[in-house]
Amino acid sequence: MAMPNLLEIQKKSYKWFLDTGLREVFAGRELYLAVGSDVVANASSYKVPPSPGSVQNMNHIVFRRASDNDGHEIEADLTRIRGKVLQLQLPTHLEDISSTRIRENIDLGRDISNLIDPSVQDFIYRNSLYLREPQYKQLMRVGALDFSYAAHPGEGLVRELEEFLAAIGRRVKLDPRDALMILRDRTGRGRILGVLSMRVVNTVGLYSALGDARQANYIRAHSAGRVCLLTGLYAQPHPGGNYDVPQLLLTDALVQALSDDCCYAVYAPRESSPAEVDDLMRRTGFLPVPAEPGDRPLMLVDMRAPVAVIQNIPTTLKEPFASDRNVLAAVRKAHVKFQAAITELYPGGLVLSLNAEVIYHRLVRKIVEINGVPAEPTHPRVLGPKMCVPFGKILRGNAIPNTVTKTIHTDKVFAPDLRSFTIEAFPGYAPLESQIRTIKSFRRPVILVDDLLHSSNRFQVLDPMLRRYDVPIDRVLVGVMSARGRDLMADRNIAADCVYFIPNLRAWFIESTMYPFIGGDTVGRDTGNQPQLTPAINMLLPYTCP
Repeated sequence: MAMPNLLEIQKKSYKWFLDTGLREVFAGRELYLAVGSDVVANASSYKVPPSPGSVQNMNHIVFRRASDNDGHEIEADLTRIRGKVLQLQLPTHLEDISSTRIRENIDLGRDISNLIDPSVQDFIYRNSLYLREPQYKQLMRVGALDFSYAAHPGEGLVRELEEFLAAIGRRVKLDPRDALMILRDRTGRGRILGVLSMRVVNTVGLYSALGDARQANYIRAHSAGRVCLLTGLYAQPHPGGNYDVPQLLLTDALVQALSDDCCYAVYAPRESSPAEVDDLMRRTGFLPVPAEPGDRPLMLVDMRAPVAVIQNIPTTLKEPFASDRNVLAAVRKAHVKFQAAITELYPGGLVLSLNAEVIYHRLVRKIVEINGVPAEPTHPRVLGPKMCVPFGKILRGNAIPNTVTKTIHTDKVFAPDLRSFTIEAFPGYAPLESQIRTIKSFRRPVILVDDLLHSSNRFQVLDPMLRRYDVPIDRVLVGVMSARGRDLMADRNIAADCVYFIPNLRAWFIESTMYPFIGGDTVGRDTGNQPQLTPAINMLLPYTCP
């Protein structure tokens, strides 16, 4: 009995494989497809009208599951299937053995030999499967943080913000010439967490803004084009301690300034600045302006070619570490040191720290809007017409509400000498073409999602395959996009959108790839992987040396 080879299936089609390929292999035998009832209830292939060669025409053995991962009963319409249907249901204790107990025992290092076949156990441990992995994809939701930008704030908003400032002990009158970046907590009835006041000026308006001829002349001599003047940063701690509110406000304000074509930024607080805010400015690349006694302290940064640091360690860690306060405190301390180190590499240049969790939540909001679905899960589940397809490190292992979500698992694989790299399937996953054929089987336009679009190495490998299999690309959606990345998409006539647009991106650092044993890229080897280990490299010394 010979199965059709992979090349033969690729040259033909999924329908050919179901309607002809399998029937040729098992000629003269009654053929059944074994599936779970959740597949019949949710898979796109069962929702389209039956056609010659479609999956509905096959005989089925349907294993009924009692409930989905949220505890809701699964309602599978078996009338969609035209072939014979044999229904089976495993006892609850066997369902538990086949999923939850095996994963939990593996995670805790317990023996699983009485739950599965010994050869399967050996394969699981040799390939490090299921470690710290949840049984189901984590459902991503729109976050609790709400950013808003008021270019011309009204009297009511100004009054509300001044009351907030008084409540945190900062009796400040906001300047009516200033625009405002505001951060609120959605879960606390729109409670204000912080505000940043800012203004865009040109070289002529520097004296009017600063009130000092010598300082205005210094800034004029050491800058060019439009200047973003940051006049105040006021915040209170996030209730759960999960977010650095001043950092989030500063990042969004500076990205807004980039969209206003500002080339430099000046921190010129109207009153004395807290030491922690001054430290934040230094970690963002601001340098003190030379001053004489009695001068207003100013700090200046060059925004023309920013560096981006994607702060993603908290979203990379798995439980129990992801919620351990001591671990998170250590991660925060390391992030501060990392920011400081990057500013030393690019003195005087802007270093933007981008919070991955904020990026995730904003991406979710964009995806559900594009797909025309609610941001919260619905029961029964009603899926939008498009599917979300992450193809990098972002959103891996996560699902979008009311949206079909399927990851293309890719990895950057360096040559043994580290002088070149290719984009290949992530270790342990099917070849890229096989993964793309799976995406094709959903018969939906795809929203391709990645963390960053600049050189587009991953996309340039995937794009020809997606075109070969006629997978319709609705758009590319990323966390960070440069003007170069946008131009590359425009050249292919593909729509592109992002959370943060940084036109002239100088360099970027994804923080998890800087940590040994947490992140990194694969190194190609002639020999197989060692048990429990994947050959990987972090592009920092000494990890790039033998």
